[in-house]
Amino acid sequence: MFLQTKVFIPHPESDWSAPANSDSGSAAAGRYLVQGLATGHDRAYGAVLSFKLRGGRVVDLDILIPRSGRILEIVSVPDAIEAVKLQGPSDTEQVLDLSIELRRLTWVEYRLRQLRRAVPVFFRQPVERRLRAGFRVRTLITDLDYAYGVACRFRANAYMRSYADWYAEFYRIAPEDRQAMRRRLAKWSSPPQFQIVVLARNGRESASVLYHAGLDKQIYPHFTAEVWPENGWIPRLVAASRSAHAIAPGASKSPGDKWVIILREGNRLAEAALYWLAHVIDGSQGADVVYADHDEIGVDGRLCDPAFKPDWSPELLRATNYMGDAFTWRLRDVTGFWDSAEAQRYSVNGALHSLLLALAAEGREPVHVPAPLWHIRHDNRSADPTDGEETREIVQAHLAAHGVTACVAASGPHRCRVRYALPDALPLVSIIIPTRDGLEHLQRCIESLMTLTSYPRYEIIVVDNQSVVPETLKYLGEIARASNVRVLPFDEAFNYSKINNYAVAQSNGELVCLLNNDTEVISPDWLDEMVGRLLQEGVGAVGAKLLYGNDTVQHGGDTVGPGGCANHLHSGIGRDDPGYCGRALVAQDLSAVTAACLLTKKSVYQALDGLNEVQLTVAFNDVDYCLRVREAGYRVVWTPHALLYHHESVTRGKDTSPDQIARARAEVEYMRTRWAHLMHHDPFYNPNLNYQHPDFGLSGMPNVQFPWSMI
Repeated sequence: MFLQTKVFIPHPESDWSAPANSDSGSAAAGRYLVQGLATGHDRAYGAVLSFKLRGGRVVDLDILIPRSGRILEIVSVPDAIEAVKLQGPSDTEQVLDLSIELRRLTWVEYRLRQLRRAVPVFFRQPVERRLRAGFRVRTLITDLDYAYGVACRFRANAYMRSYADWYAEFYRIAPEDRQAMRRRLAKWSSPPQFQIVVLARNGRESASVLYHAGLDKQIYPHFTAEVWPENGWIPRLVAASRSAHAIAPGASKSPGDKWVIILREGNRLAEAALYWLAHVIDGSQGADVVYADHDEIGVDGRLCDPAFKPDWSPELLRATNYMGDAFTWRLRDVTGFWDSAEAQRYSVNGALHSLLLALAAEGREPVHVPAPLWHIRHDNRSADPTDGEETREIVQAHLAAHGVTACVAASGPHRCRVRYALPDALPLVSIIIPTRDGLEHLQRCIESLMTLTSYPRYEIIVVDNQSVVPETLKYLGEIARASNVRVLPFDEAFNYSKINNYAVAQSNGELVCLLNNDTEVISPDWLDEMVGRLLQEGVGAVGAKLLYGNDTVQHGGDTVGPGGCANHLHSGIGRDDPGYCGRALVAQDLSAVTAACLLTKKSVYQALDGLNEVQLTVAFNDVDYCLRVREAGYRVVWTPHALLYHHESVTRGKDTSPDQIARARAEVEYMRTRWAHLMHHDPFYNPNLNYQHPDFGLSGMPNVQFPWSMI
């Protein structure tokens, strides 16, 4: 053993560990395979393994410490190793048991191992990232040491925990980027014009306010900027919207139209922000609102707390201003559709939320730029619980103005809950529950449905898929006597899709609820909530929030791509935890929801031929159905306000036999092929986020195309 020690993370700069056999000559100058094991950590992260050589020189090696703790690297040292140090991320405090062994390598072995690391990493990187790092195909031949070092850094950076470092790695503007932007700008025939308004507090001097807004660093030159006082800015905005530069109602739109940005004092635009926005505007086919991601400027001046947002979600904007300040809009006369007098009562955040709701309702759907183009000062978005009341007022007024009957309640800072009114003639809901024995769970499911559900118009259809236990058969006979319960036999091999399609064909309801037999109703208004949302214009399916028995989240909606195929969002967090950017507590549009509890319109279900009985007999049929719902032009909505327990897959069990494993693999492959265009960009899971696991962590390789790309 070369080294065995305890390591304290973060490691003090001066704390080196001496090798156990430093006098034996085994750590002399040469090329080494570094094999080690680190235990005591709870997640993967990037670290730096440093070797102090005789004479004081230090050789640093970027390494990845995976969850397994296994370390396998190579290093070339020109002198004997006197000490070793492991430095982890600064935001981690852990004590690791570290053991390291060194094995000398021949020149050929060393080069082969370099290639094994560098080549796969090379081909997994976006081209822009490789070029910015000077990592080209020829580098693998002419400077393999450099290529290996870059590959190690890229690999370790996949688990960087400091957002500021992550931002510098992926969004720092290099000199060649500026050159590329200027070349493209020279060819732009009708560039969009920006009117930037910086809202100043307490009569601050204009020059100082503009300087701190980052406007002097903008590469894009086609903008004007002025400072308005934060008090009284709305009347000036209304006057500007009536100006000669604004788009008149019904007038045609032009790429060179003027666009407005409201920038609060202390907030800053990224260097490439205006260029990126202009590029998107130029290619957006007449959009009226473009919004971007943002992060915060911490008290120490470093960037932190990014908000990587989903693409356009009307339901989410009715629950919270998820776009924040980070948007621009085509200058137009707003007096016909925005109540500016009412907006003057609100905070700046509230007024912007009100404006966004009005703009989105009047024009084309907003376009999202998945890049952190706004840097928001940390105190420019308070967490005052009363802000939820302001959000409630704004959303209630917006819904009333557009003829949507609903009751809106504040549900926390900057968020609210919309309860859509149900029609006088309530639609019948057919609740379909497949089952095979599992009496304990089925009985709990049925009894919770019948005793807790407040929605009055529903029928229950239990589909018995070859139950054999006498107690189960007896119970099925008993519940079939109820006037609103039917038991349908399905005497074929288990095929979840076929079972549900069979039952839907025999259902009487206008709406269909697919429900697992291992669910349990918690909130009496669960079905009222889901029906209310499904009956809104353009909605085709609605899903619920499902909890494990220990009150942690099992299902917060589904995402497509992260984790390899389709996975639940926010799985494992606490029942009332806000989740990423508060999204676990608010209704929103998503790509898919689970059929463990899914409400849809029977007409839509049948028009789309229901669940896929052929390729998706067991898994992913619900995700596939939701994606086809969206493909047909409908929206899929998830709500946290319909709450049930879900004891997952109790009846069916796990896939263990060779046939089951082969079937599961085939289903995954079908999904990856059928929905390949979504696997790397779910519109509701930002491409800057981790696609290895749907945990909302930072991506080690953001799938974002830079508009000034040299490719």
